[in-house]
Amino acid sequence: MILENVNIATPPNVSFLRGKELEILDIMKGVDLFIENGIIKKITKSIKNDEPKYWIIPGFVDSHSHTIFCGMRGDEIDLRKKIGYEGVLKSGGGIYRTIRETNSCDKDELYKQSRARIETMMMNGTTSFEAKTGYGLTVESEGKMLETILRIEKNLGVKIRKTLLAHVPPEGIPEYEFLEKFKEMIDIFKNRIDYVDVFTDDGAFSPQFAREVFIYANSKGIPGRVHINEIKNLNGIDMLKDLDIRSYDHMLETRVDEIDKINGVINFLPFTSITLKKDTSIFGEFLNHNKIISMGSDVSPNSYNLSMPLILGLARQTSPFSLEQLLNMATINSAYSTGMESQVGTIHENKEANFIVLKSSYKDIGYIFGNEIIEEVFVGGRPIRGTMEINLIE
Repeated sequence: MILENVNIATPPNVSFLRGKELEILDIMKGVDLFIENGIIKKITKSIKNDEPKYWIIPGFVDSHSHTIFCGMRGDEIDLRKKIGYEGVLKSGGGIYRTIRETNSCDKDELYKQSRARIETMMMNGTTSFEAKTGYGLTVESEGKMLETILRIEKNLGVKIRKTLLAHVPPEGIPEYEFLEKFKEMIDIFKNRIDYVDVFTDDGAFSPQFAREVFIYANSKGIPGRVHINEIKNLNGIDMLKDLDIRSYDHMLETRVDEIDKINGVINFLPFTSITLKKDTSIFGEFLNHNKIISMGSDVSPNSYNLSMPLILGLARQTSPFSLEQLLNMATINSAYSTGMESQVGTIHENKEANFIVLKSSYKDIGYIFGNEIIEEVFVGGRPIRGTMEINLIE
């Protein structure tokens, strides 16, 4: 298959970018893409002399998502304004509400609702995912969530990294009692997961709990990912600095004096910072300290947004980052965060043919709102929207 005479904006063909490198995009104008068996085999200068109609960027890699659940929580938006996120959680709503609804729905209903979300995200340009459990809290229910992820991955032909998440302690059970149960889950699911995650914050788990979990997971060869410093800084970074933590997520309440202790990728979740009305200026400090920064959607029942272009656009308007920085964070750096950088995240030879065809320049992302900017999305060389007007030659 040949995609003829297009412009490409892609991160360089490297594993990750940081510091001033984040401003760099490889720009290729008027080129043809040769795709074979879902892989980009060759990129050459097009023989056509007319102005290319389309720009192409890599498919987004979502490095933090909570897509697997039953039930919705739109009615909590106004309640959060009155009592805050922590107040909703402590009153038995929030995550606890989703846990009850996910536990009570059967596996086919969970699959139906979760697949619909991921299909929508793919239509909006996300072509690789990290997906978390965490709305189960029992072996049976967490297993049901992992089974759902596997079914979606197989049936949609999309790469999904699987993370076992300790989200909150079960209601009425102290975290120290849950620790042994969660270690048991790690043992049971160790061959079906890529990462273990702990929500380490006020109203969730303590840094001490997270440390015990990650020591145990690391001993089984499983790296960590961690929700941390989202609501309140509990001094957890110092406790985790010597462990294999691949991704530090949220990080909004991080102090400057903690930055040099961070030994993994820092994951920016801009839509959540907007819904929580949190300042994102600390991410400018992460950039200045030469940290690797990725970007995810944090799609969940609490921050329900299935459009990475919208999230990226809002971040362009409200965060310290430029468009080029955000595109690199949401593609190659997120691929690196999830261990997929050799396969996805850029548009270069021998990478998977996962990319987005835009109706106008990539520079319109975050400028044009309320107007569809995507013409087509390719996953493994397959156009999934069915609206392709570019000349495809088999």
